[in-house]
Amino acid sequence: MRNSPRFLEALPAYQRLIAAYFADNIMLNKVVTEAWRFEMLVYTLYLYDQRDPKDPRSGLTVSNLQRICAQQNCASAGRVLAIVGIMRVGGFLSKQKSNLDSRVAHLQPSAKFIDIVEGWNQRIFQIIDAVFPQQSLAGCHEAHPRFGWEMRRRGAEHMLKGWKLLGPFPEVGHFISSDGGWMLLLHCVAETIRQGVGKHVAVAVDLVEFGKRFGVSRSHLRRLLESAHQEGLLIAPPRNGAHIKLAPHLMASFLSCMASELDVYRSWGRAAAVELKL
Repeated sequence: MRNSPRFLEALPAYQRLIAAYFADNIMLNKVVTEAWRFEMLVYTLYLYDQRDPKDPRSGLTVSNLQRICAQQNCASAGRVLAIVGIMRVGGFLSKQKSNLDSRVAHLQPSAKFIDIVEGWNQRIFQIIDAVFPQQSLAGCHEAHPRFGWEMRRRGAEHMLKGWKLLGPFPEVGHFISSDGGWMLLLHCVAETIRQGVGKHVAVAVDLVEFGKRFGVSRSHLRRLLESAHQEGLLIAPPRNGAHIKLAPHLMASFLSCMASELDVYRSWGRAAAVELKL
């Protein structure tokens, strides 16, 4: 993926599609755009899809989600409760009693939630197709209602076996582990490449406007950039977002992380296509 001649051409599509997906939706940003919350989202959908109708204690319940998140070390029991609460307030989840055991309450993803997830997957497949157009994963996703679910099942099972996207890329993790960091880093990398990769390239971000788009404060973004400079990820002081110079190893880490992310989605999508005979 990283060595494909089309890879860097796909970066503008990645920035455009992903940023537009999250921009101006504060509730969605609170649920998804931070590494461990995104992982929680994967397990939420996996538990829902794997529910055994004969076993009332299977499927998406708060306790089952807490158990998986504890095993995967991505969220405490209290944090799971908090995110589930936000998702219920946002209309992403509802709660209903089990028909087999009234003591058990299952969480039900709303149609809005599923539409958002499927929209996300369609964007990912479009980006992959920009690198490998002959595979047409976006077309497969549109053609079969189970395609996204099969892809996500494989992804969740891969993660439950120990795969972590950010493991080899701590430089990227510095940003993605913080609210708004993913979008900020994506913007800076894309703008740096647009201007021409080099040690003299500096980009500017209006932190107030950027924060409004992605539901974070200017001070939060400023602290994130300052800490990145202290960690050696920026090669000059960011000057409150006016002079952001990404270190070469941060650029390399982000591009390799992006390639890794897209390639695992590609492998899960291709496996889903084979399973569904598409």
